[in-house]
Amino acid sequence: MNGYAIIAGIVVLVYLIVYLWLFREDKSVRPAPIPVQPKPRTRPAPPPPAAKSTPKPAPPKSADQVFREAFPGVQLKPIFDKPFMVRAEACELRDKVTRAEQPGFRIDVRGDIEVARETIVDLVITLEDLSDGSSQPVYATQERYQDEQTGQFVLRSTIGKVSHPGRTDSGWTTVGVVPFSNIRAPKSGERKIRLSCLAVPTAISGLAVVDERIRTGMIAAATVHFEVDLVRKGYVEQRFARQNAAGLVVFLGFAFAQRLRLDAGQAEAAAKGWIAGYLAQMKGEDVRLIEQTGKSVEAAYVMAARSSSDLKVICRELLAYEVGGMADEGLRICVETGRVAGVLPADVLSELKGLCRELGLGLEQLHRYAEAGSASGRVEDDQANAILVGLDLRWDPKRIRRHLLEQFMKWNSRHPKDSAERETISRRLEAIAKLRQRYL
Repeated sequence: MNGYAIIAGIVVLVYLIVYLWLFREDKSVRPAPIPVQPKPRTRPAPPPPAAKSTPKPAPPKSADQVFREAFPGVQLKPIFDKPFMVRAEACELRDKVTRAEQPGFRIDVRGDIEVARETIVDLVITLEDLSDGSSQPVYATQERYQDEQTGQFVLRSTIGKVSHPGRTDSGWTTVGVVPFSNIRAPKSGERKIRLSCLAVPTAISGLAVVDERIRTGMIAAATVHFEVDLVRKGYVEQRFARQNAAGLVVFLGFAFAQRLRLDAGQAEAAAKGWIAGYLAQMKGEDVRLIEQTGKSVEAAYVMAARSSSDLKVICRELLAYEVGGMADEGLRICVETGRVAGVLPADVLSELKGLCRELGLGLEQLHRYAEAGSASGRVEDDQANAILVGLDLRWDPKRIRRHLLEQFMKWNSRHPKDSAERETISRRLEAIAKLRQRYL
């Protein structure tokens, strides 16, 4: 066993010596490895120099900022911090005399009003109709709400003396109440109304609402929108009612002639004369309205000459249109129809008195028309009419036309409940019609 172990050890030793010798030989023949060169480090390119810019100057500080930085412990509160506002609310209004109630609206204001110096301040309140996509004026039917120049609705209310720096808010304060019957919009029914309230010095509050000084002199202003349901016909609707009423006046002349069994030629002459005079009165008004009215009365003339009509029914229908001055025109055409050689026979005069009752007119209108046939009476009548409407007959035609048109717009839009006031307005409209016929 020992012999075998020795032999194995010798073999292992020889193998080891050979292996070491071969490994050394192989290493001497192999070329030396190429040394690896380290990569040079690249430095990042420096950023381009920033463009030189001029620093913006700091905005100037307000006086409020300067004060707060200098005195941080002082707490300031604004003197006025509540905006000027207005509102309109529907309400029931009770007549002080009759105790009857009618719908209307109440106007309230609140907020601050600033003034540069002590000022007596008024409120000027106007209305506009926005229902049809554009602003249309709202007119007044009562003189106290009517602008002298335009006839538009205007309510003036006094705030009183306001000292510098101004009037502080004292909560909602009522400044006026207006019945719906006292305003006339373009149309009846549901309407969208804009109410504008301007605070202005009393010195200019009486100016016309279209005067630019009202706008430039205002101290505060506010608007509000509200919806109303108006029963009374609007002035646009009244235009059509006026055309129809004019046609009924022509029918009335023929019906009066038929009732008195007068000659048809006499009725036709009176109707033609009235139509020409009535259209002449409309000078200066809308051309389309004049054209449509002319067609309406001409058609009525043709129909009335070919048919018979009930006098009382026509009177009732004429009054139902509620067009100012039309009842007077109906009486006028009947007076001219019944006039024979410039004189009214007794039987015609008696029928005319009954017609006055049907039209709700007084006998004084009949007497004025009856006396208007003489030349001297006509001159005196013209002078009296001119005084009634504030007209000077010495004015030039252009000024007379403008004044009569303004007066017509002013009085035609009013429909008071008081009978005496209605009679006064009817006289003025009659005077305007006569003067326009003679001087335009």
